[in-house]
Amino acid sequence: MADARRTARVRTDTQRAFELQPVRSRAWRWGMAMLWTVLASGAGAGTVAWIHHVNDAERCPVLAPDALQIRLTNAELALEQERAARDALQKSASAAQAQASALQTEVLFLRGHGAREPAR
Repeated sequence: MADARRTARVRTDTQRAFELQPVRSRAWRWGMAMLWTVLASGAGAGTVAWIHHVNDAERCPVLAPDALQIRLTNAELALEQERAARDALQKSASAAQAQASALQTEVLFLRGHGAREPAR
């Protein structure tokens, strides 16, 4: 039961401010924070360097200048051959279209002159 007296003892423990005290010193905590920061940044930089180093070989293969010149010459030759083939095909298509047009004109002419008039 609670003490109902007016002159109850005042307990000093309940009126003091209690705070948690750190187990380790402030210098040790700062040192650990700096150590974790350095380790994390080092790991990040190492990962980025490793990723860029691994993909380096796939991006640009190292070729001798002569091999590169040979590849370039072969590519130019292939493009020139393709262009010549396309031009020949275009000429052939144009000639076929002209011949078809001439044949169409001739058929129309023959139909017009060969038709018989209906008997009366």
